[in-house]
Amino acid sequence: MNIWTFLGILFLALGFIGALLPIMPTVPFVLLAAACFAKSSPKMHRWMRQHRKYGPTIRNWERERCVSRKMKIWSILMMTVGGGISTWLFVPRGWMSRVVFGVFLLGDIVVMMLRECPPEKKGGPGEDEKQCP
Repeated sequence: MNIWTFLGILFLALGFIGALLPIMPTVPFVLLAAACFAKSSPKMHRWMRQHRKYGPTIRNWERERCVSRKMKIWSILMMTVGGGISTWLFVPRGWMSRVVFGVFLLGDIVVMMLRECPPEKKGGPGEDEKQCP
C-alpha cells in the first residue's frame, strides 16, 4: 500500500466519522480522500465519484472547485452548533473555551470562503427563453 492509498483510507474514515459526529466536518475529509485515491487507486476514486451521497460533492469540486449552498449551510450549522455544545459541555470555562469556540468559528469562515456552485437549472433547454404566442 502506498502513502496516497493510506492517506485516502485515513481521510475517508475521518469523513465517515464526521458524518456521525456534528463537531467534525465530513466534506473536507471526503474531498481529501478523493484526491488521494485519484493519485493511487482509480477503482476507489471511481467508487467515490459514483457514491450516492458524496459523489455529487466530489464531482462538483473536481469539475468546478465549488461546494453547493446546501452543503455550506449544513457544514456551518453543524460545526457551530456541535462545536458550541461540545465547548460548553466539555471545555473548562475561561480563555480555553473561547479559544476552542474560536477554532470552530474559524472553520465556519473557511467554509464561507469556499466558492459556491451555481444553482442548477430546473427543466429542459429553452426554458429561460420567452415563448411567443
